[in-house]
Amino acid sequence: MAGQEKAAKMRWLWFGFFYLLFAFITMYLFQTISVWPSAGVAVAALLLYGYRMAWLVFVASILVVLVYFASLQQSLWSWQVLVITLLTATGNTLGAAVGLWLCGHVSSMAQSFADLQWVLKRFLPATALCGVVAAVFGVGSYWLISLPWPHGYLNGVVNWSVSNMVGALVVAPLLMCQQLQPGWRRSLRQARLKLLALLCLSVTAFFLFGPGQIWLPPAFLQPALLLIPLLFVTLTASPCVVFLFQVMTFLLVWVGTTAGYGPFISENPTDTETAMQLFCGFLAAVILVIQALLAEQRRLRKIWATELLSSKRLLEQRVEERTRQLSEANRQLELLSVTDALTGLANRRRFDSYLSAEWQRASRLGQKVGLMMLDVDWFKNYNDQYGHLQGDECLRQIGQLLRLGARRATDLAARYGGEEFALVVPQAEVSYLKQQAELMRVAFASLHIPHQGSPLGYVTVSIGIAVLTPMPQQDPELLIQLADEALYRAKHQGRNQVVLADEGQQRSPVQ
Repeated sequence: MAGQEKAAKMRWLWFGFFYLLFAFITMYLFQTISVWPSAGVAVAALLLYGYRMAWLVFVASILVVLVYFASLQQSLWSWQVLVITLLTATGNTLGAAVGLWLCGHVSSMAQSFADLQWVLKRFLPATALCGVVAAVFGVGSYWLISLPWPHGYLNGVVNWSVSNMVGALVVAPLLMCQQLQPGWRRSLRQARLKLLALLCLSVTAFFLFGPGQIWLPPAFLQPALLLIPLLFVTLTASPCVVFLFQVMTFLLVWVGTTAGYGPFISENPTDTETAMQLFCGFLAAVILVIQALLAEQRRLRKIWATELLSSKRLLEQRVEERTRQLSEANRQLELLSVTDALTGLANRRRFDSYLSAEWQRASRLGQKVGLMMLDVDWFKNYNDQYGHLQGDECLRQIGQLLRLGARRATDLAARYGGEEFALVVPQAEVSYLKQQAELMRVAFASLHIPHQGSPLGYVTVSIGIAVLTPMPQQDPELLIQLADEALYRAKHQGRNQVVLADEGQQRSPVQ
């Protein structure tokens, strides 16, 4: 709370100081009120911090008017002075309040001077209405107490309105930008990079609104030439720098015209002031509109860049997702191409490629490769009696047990064809392979799948096994042949048994 109160006091002091500073410079340095920059301070204060700043404008206006009458050596306690002071202060305060009512509270550049609709529909009309309200109260105070106004009350209202409007157009944007952008000091460093524009502005003002006008041909006495450096800064700098150059341009025009230079000088001082006011107001309005247009263009570009980046990321995500789905589909397709659809075991294609790879590896390393060939006994009779659907179910159950028999990660269980299965066992030992084969034979029999076409009354299997150490010039067909011959021996000897084939073509039954 203490920090907020301190910040509020600093704001009061800051805006109060500038209000009085601009007022006294206008009255005593320029000795004119053809432009009233303090109106810009009042508008900026209320637009930024709300109606609570109205008391600051009211008190500061009273102080300025009293100092003005004191400089004219008039009694500050006469009822005429008090009426004029109170009504003028009320008009200045109400004018700024009307500006706040029309523009609304401003909390960011994006919602104010970077918004073209806000500038056109709110700020520009607000500055005009602010000047009218202040003029009606100020000039009206003289009419109310029957004091004359030079050149008539109507001309007084018009001149007062324009002077306040120009002051608000020129000063308010710079003060508000300084408050709305914390890094405004860093932005002002850009002004050092605009030395060429500053030099161009100064030279142009010297020839148009200074002693240099005597050397300039009359055809070139065009105040619109000041737009060249201003437009350059507007197109290349931040808003703070733009508004700073706008204030500098206004000061150069104001100072030069007050000193008697420039294309606006005429025999009628009122016409001179009016022309200068209209030019400064027009110049400020043009720069505000162009700056807002550029800000909206930058914002749109940023939005487009963000949307483009978002679309690019979305496209990349979709491509990545489609690639992942394609990879998954390819993996599934590859898996299906090497998998038996009925049992889920490796198919003949996978069996051949795996046995070939393991055969070559074992040949290089001098290791053994074991193969187990398994056949369902009397399976044709089973199919004939129970049907192919029941036969498929029988093969699925046998495939599940065979998969369990592939205990090591390097073992491969496969459906070799029909009712015949195979189990590749790399780095096999004869004793291990015989033991595993016998366990599987018993496990298959223990399923007790009814089979009336079998002498035992249930489904059994015959197994032939072979173990070889690959030799040069040998291929895996030799191992398949030995295991197949062992299987044939097992079936020939009565089925439901395991037979081992060795490298010397010696076969011995294992009961």
